[in-house]
Amino acid sequence: MEYHDLLHGHIRFDARDETSLLLGELINSPEINRLRNMRQMNFDVPLIQELGRSRRLPHSIGVSHIALLLAKRSGLDRADTNTLIAAAILHDAAIPPYGHLVESEFKNSAVGFKHEKRVEDLIRGTINSENQYMQPVPNKSLQVASILDKYNVSHQKVIDVICPDVGRKSPISAQVDLDNIDNVHRMAAMLGWSDSYKNVEAVLSGIRLRGLGEMIFSAESAFALQKWMDFRQRIYTLIIAHPECIPYNALQTDLVRLAIASEIVTPDHWWLSEPVFEEKLRASPSAGALASQLISGCEYQTVDYVWLKNFQSAKKLHNGQIVDFMEGSIDTPSNHGYFVWNEKGLISRKIEVALDDRKTRSIGEDSTSCMVALVKKTAGKGKWSKASSMRWRREVIEGFAKLFAVSEFELDFPETYTGEFLKNKNDEIRFS
Repeated sequence: MEYHDLLHGHIRFDARDETSLLLGELINSPEINRLRNMRQMNFDVPLIQELGRSRRLPHSIGVSHIALLLAKRSGLDRADTNTLIAAAILHDAAIPPYGHLVESEFKNSAVGFKHEKRVEDLIRGTINSENQYMQPVPNKSLQVASILDKYNVSHQKVIDVICPDVGRKSPISAQVDLDNIDNVHRMAAMLGWSDSYKNVEAVLSGIRLRGLGEMIFSAESAFALQKWMDFRQRIYTLIIAHPECIPYNALQTDLVRLAIASEIVTPDHWWLSEPVFEEKLRASPSAGALASQLISGCEYQTVDYVWLKNFQSAKKLHNGQIVDFMEGSIDTPSNHGYFVWNEKGLISRKIEVALDDRKTRSIGEDSTSCMVALVKKTAGKGKWSKASSMRWRREVIEGFAKLFAVSEFELDFPETYTGEFLKNKNDEIRFS
């Protein structure tokens, strides 16, 4: 098997090798073929259009490629290598359409929803709670479980690598792992950041596998890991806070909430491909008009936003709760609404890496931020004066401080956007 990959260049898997044969059969299974029609990032925004064009399958193949390279370099035995490669290619196979956006809404609306359970059901071939074989690809029965059995790969060990128990780490699931090493560098490459190619090589050159547990890093890899973290914070700052990204984020969030409310996608019936999902959205009485904007163009417009950053709060609130609070406490113009993205550790994170001298090193810091954006949801330019902006911002900030029970935070607005999460610090807002 050969692939010309955006990030890793020419990838070739030896057809005579048992692990490559296993990988080839998994790639051709219906469960993995579904990823050909699943975007890696569901942000189909003109500003970052390449991110919306990438599919999950090339990323999964990329993770498998670097996993096999490291397995050979680290001297893993055949059983562990096969388990690792199966986990690498399957790690995204249980992702619903629109990925983590749909997953986050499932977690907020479905009691007991767990991504880990979906992974287990898919690998064991029992996708839903009734243990019936479902067909994520039309006219195809599931194959992953039988392929793993054919190569004597333990279902449970693959599950444990993809979803380790609390407190444990694996090469596929950790603060820094092969999944996010490939993903962040891949996104950076798509955005035209040419130093992403050398940096991914530098990160990988400093990794040694210790079985299927936590990866070991050389002390010399610290600089490359810092660069990886810088790519990450710049990418997610762009996605969350660039004024041109806000309308598309808001549109997709509204569509997902309508889809879940209409049961177009549910925790028990999550395996639609994105083309089928969007087709069902357009055919839906409740979501059809809005979903047509995925083809005709997004009519949503950014009016204003307050980005509240670097706060400490014990409150755990999901985006919908914050939207409800803002809509209930602030007068909002007709045909306007809120887009909220509350995150912790997504843009930037503090990671603990195990070094080859049996020491650990802390790198980076955990981000906390809450984007509160006002969006006009109809075509045509609206009226928004400077006085309106100052009044709205004050009410958002006061409401946020009350809701989260915080008094210390930093602020950003559309006019202060820099593309960097950590560098712009507006310690106060002046209303005069």
